[in-house]
Amino acid sequence: MLGMLAESPDDDFLNFAIAMEELASENLQLAQSFFQKCIEINPMHIPARFQLAKIAYSLQQNDKAIVLLNEGISILKEKKDLKTLNEFRSLLSEIEFD
Repeated sequence: MLGMLAESPDDDFLNFAIAMEELASENLQLAQSFFQKCIEINPMHIPARFQLAKIAYSLQQNDKAIVLLNEGISILKEKKDLKTLNEFRSLLSEIEFD
């Protein structure tokens, strides 16, 4: 997949797929960089934003996680995506309760 990325470095789908592979391998920092690249390519990339928030929370970077979730909530309100909005709010509540 990295060869494909060399040909299409601004492909948010490809960056997300690699990030998920790195996350599954518990390479959190590498996963973070690929999720961040997704957001740089496409600021509306909700799944990358959610995964980044989860990683930040797992690394006890709660302030960073809260910012990512609040940004996502704003986007999701505009899109009227209630299901995903509830997922973001649920994680935000968990962090704030923690």
